[in-house]
Amino acid sequence: MGKGENMHKLPAITMMVLLLAAAPAFAQWVHQTETVTSGKITAVDLQRGTLALDTGVQFTLAPSLQYTTTPALNQEVQVTYSEQGGQKVARIIDIAPRTLDRR
Repeated sequence: MGKGENMHKLPAITMMVLLLAAAPAFAQWVHQTETVTSGKITAVDLQRGTLALDTGVQFTLAPSLQYTTTPALNQEVQVTYSEQGGQKVARIIDIAPRTLDRR
């Protein structure tokens, strides 16, 4: 193998190193594009994969949706979502923390 052949491999190796180094930054950027919002569920259809809140925000449910309990009408929730193709795609639905009763 001559010196010239090794020179052709150098750009490919350099590119692989750069891609591996950039992967954590890309993952962090993707994670930062997620948004959390709260509201009361006004419509939910798990078969169609849709959810609406009393704030007027409508979501498409991600195939990998995670939730603490099955989403139900009038339930106060926090939704973690991202914008994909012009749609809000819900990834996590959590029951909203309850406020303490003041007596």
